[in-house]
Amino acid sequence: MIFLKNMQASYCRSRRLYPLLVAPLTGFLSGFILGEWNITIEAIRGKSIFTYNDLLQISLWHGLIWGVIGVLVGVIWSLLRPNKTFSWKHNLLASLLIFSFFAAWLLIQGYLNIYIFAGIFDAKSILVNILIFTLGLSLLIITIKRLASTPLTFSKLWIAYFALHGFLFFLALIFFFLPGKRKTPALHILSSPKSIISRQNVVLVIWDAVRADHLSCYGYSKKTTPHLDKLASEGILFEKAFAPSSHTLESIPSILSSILPTSHQVNDITACLSSELVLLPQIFKALGYQTAAFSFNPYVSPSYGYKKGFNRFFAPSELFIKTHKTVFGHLLERSSRVPWLFVLTRPLFMLSKKLTTISLGETSLHSTDPAHLTHHLISWIEHHYQRPFFVFAHYEGGHAPYLASPPFIKKFWPDGPFHEADKELTTMVPESPGLFLPFQTGSPLGEADLEKMVALYDAKINEHDFYLGQLINFLKTKGLWENTLVIVTADHGEEFYDHQGWGHGHSLFQEVIHVPLVMSDLGFLPRGKRVKTPVSLLDWMPTLLSLLNLKSRLKLPYPLDGVDIKGLITQTQLSPREKPIYAELTQGNHKAYALIEGHWKLIKTIFEGREYVFLYDLNQDPEEKNDLAPFFHQKKEELLSRLESIVTEAQKKGFKSHSRRIDKREKEKLRALGYIR
Repeated sequence: MIFLKNMQASYCRSRRLYPLLVAPLTGFLSGFILGEWNITIEAIRGKSIFTYNDLLQISLWHGLIWGVIGVLVGVIWSLLRPNKTFSWKHNLLASLLIFSFFAAWLLIQGYLNIYIFAGIFDAKSILVNILIFTLGLSLLIITIKRLASTPLTFSKLWIAYFALHGFLFFLALIFFFLPGKRKTPALHILSSPKSIISRQNVVLVIWDAVRADHLSCYGYSKKTTPHLDKLASEGILFEKAFAPSSHTLESIPSILSSILPTSHQVNDITACLSSELVLLPQIFKALGYQTAAFSFNPYVSPSYGYKKGFNRFFAPSELFIKTHKTVFGHLLERSSRVPWLFVLTRPLFMLSKKLTTISLGETSLHSTDPAHLTHHLISWIEHHYQRPFFVFAHYEGGHAPYLASPPFIKKFWPDGPFHEADKELTTMVPESPGLFLPFQTGSPLGEADLEKMVALYDAKINEHDFYLGQLINFLKTKGLWENTLVIVTADHGEEFYDHQGWGHGHSLFQEVIHVPLVMSDLGFLPRGKRVKTPVSLLDWMPTLLSLLNLKSRLKLPYPLDGVDIKGLITQTQLSPREKPIYAELTQGNHKAYALIEGHWKLIKTIFEGREYVFLYDLNQDPEEKNDLAPFFHQKKEELLSRLESIVTEAQKKGFKSHSRRIDKREKEKLRALGYIR
């Protein structure tokens, strides 16, 4: 405090200048404390991308951003004429108290909306938000009035408060230099890696938010995917492939592990992959493959536990990902969806982006556009093709905002020039924030605007198809094509008001779970085959291991939920599917489940604590407009019973995320198995 007194005497001769020092300082302290609170809560939750190792850098980021807010507050404060003059101690403590009050208020209300209500605006969430806001505002007014009349001093309570956070800061320094280690899953290889190494390379391309019915190889009237069409004509196309969820968070872990979302439990913005979960790249790495991942999506990055199994992982900055998945960071990022609010928060968001995207390594992607990602992907293969490789590439695909390069927009744009005003459609995020269909609906667009938005979506898909063509041409030029299995699919689809909603992650209708699935022929599979039997992306992991003759040589610690569909690919006759198609979605306390068996589709939703069941005949009603549940009671109950059985079994297999240290003896055992060095 002596330091502050000297600063006061030297630089703050006028009391009006106090705020210019006090507000930024207390803003920084309050922000730092907010970061400590947030990370402590996440670490206690356990199933999170955050640990105590993140305490220091996340708290410093909060402090810097709140310090900038404090500068603005200080300028405004210094221009006001206070009715009563208080000591520097009072000004410091009063400013810290108000900033801390806002931090606690934001953390409580933000946490409820992000994790409990998951952004869904129903009667309960609206009522709770109104109550918290009213209570918070009332307490703030009372606090300000009290501060205006009662001077503050450094009491024992304040000293204890500072001591507590000083202790947390000390812990943050310790944990920053003590990175944790995760438990390794029990994967057993029944032969030595050298004896079973496969000659086939694997490239798994996932386009985000691409619905099957917008691709020309799936019958779309516009030529959106000429290169994928050619791949399908020379390889295998699955006409009815379904994603395990309409949300990336839940879908990608299921695709890479063949485990249902209910089991892997990755279903909120900070949920991390369980250390017990075996991913496909781990198997390939254990078999001696070179492995690499390229991902535009923060949810599919090392921060979320996807590093395991990959020699290299190219993704956005980890610091950027984690800071913007805190409560304050997430709200700051999502403010871009509210135009009038983003006018105020944009400078803070841009500053945050610059601070957190400073590249500290060559694996940070500076851009997530398809050209940049494909360039990195091709470059990596060019330096590693001497050994078999497995590459996972998660592209932006059709994800909003629908920003494509001008030449691609020109192909699909309706009659007339592309005006400056039309750029608003490219930056609109029609994701129906706050919706859970079919109970709540989004605002419709005019027919002309809808046509333009779909044109932008198609243009973006077409641009990604262009770079897929570049990747295929590279593999052929390099002589790798015959020995490389290329798979192209999507993690989920996208809605354009088909059921009065936009985007994805709010329903399980066909437009958001029916996805493309196309693969090359690998030199020995049927060419130009179209598989009509419904399949799930859960099936892909066991099928890939079977196609490469690896399935019988591995022993996994648990059974997979997917089905080996190799027979559908290699046999010419139509094979009926015994296991129904399953998908699910979790948004806070709201859940949805879908079951497809034959031409019947059942959707069960849990909304506001109540259960709703819908039944559709996909042959007669492929757009799912007519609910038949009231008319086919027996069929509904039959499918509902099967659905509940699947969910119950999946819950028994639930994975828990946890960390522990591995001793030297365990390390030697794992090294002997061939999948750690």
